[in-house]
Amino acid sequence: MAHIMTQNNTKIQGKFYPLTPELAKKLREAKLTAAEWRFWAYLVEIDPYGDRYHDLNPLTIQAECEMSKPTYYRAKAKFQELEIFDFQEEKVSFRNLTGVSKMRLESRKFNSESQKRDSESQKRDSNSQKRENRRSKPSPDKASSTPKTLQTYSDFIKTLSEGERESFLNFANKKASELPKPPTLSSKWIEVHFEELRLHWQQQNSTNDPKISGTMSSANVPKFESWDASTHEGQYHTLMNLGLVKFCLNATSSAWYEWARAKHPERFIEVPD
Repeated sequence: MAHIMTQNNTKIQGKFYPLTPELAKKLREAKLTAAEWRFWAYLVEIDPYGDRYHDLNPLTIQAECEMSKPTYYRAKAKFQELEIFDFQEEKVSFRNLTGVSKMRLESRKFNSESQKRDSESQKRDSNSQKRENRRSKPSPDKASSTPKTLQTYSDFIKTLSEGERESFLNFANKKASELPKPPTLSSKWIEVHFEELRLHWQQQNSTNDPKISGTMSSANVPKFESWDASTHEGQYHTLMNLGLVKFCLNATSSAWYEWARAKHPERFIEVPD
């Protein structure tokens, strides 16, 4: 910082930051964005001398400079690379965005959406005289059935044959490896995203293998009677969520639909396409 003298040796009051031609050229050639210029000016204001390190809160910087978090980190990297500023971080505060808490939150969200769909379905039932007339008396075993929940990853895996399970896992692991930042635990990533992965896997199989277009031999049909109630409910809610066409892209799902519709036709009167 320096005091400035005019040609008449008149002293201008105040302090000034010496912006050298070399630094001005470097900043101009760096093609800084508006946010990066604000960041640079803010840091110069805090540390005009460069004789020591200053501790600043990144959240404060982002607020003062009107920067998003990604822009803040990109600007830091640029200034470090240009050797305009040196950043030293003694500790890092972080949180796992794909941890167990997120999975639990998504599970609660799925359950809430399932209950909402059940409520809407019940309203349609009460307003449809046709359905009321065709509804059959529920079987005794339904009286103690478990609450409806969306199908879990574990339930989905149980519905696959050994060959289908191997095919799905190979497909899912390949998708995980193709991500810009592949997950450290691919199995956890697959569990969280299995609904989307399953849809893409079924579409791929229906294109590459005509055998997985909704039919399968009687020898390969799973014993659906041995499945537990939660697995059947998971299949039913997946059907209502995806629609009949997408659901039946998988041979096992298609076979289950035919079996369940024959056993409980009253539940499949209004299945979305």
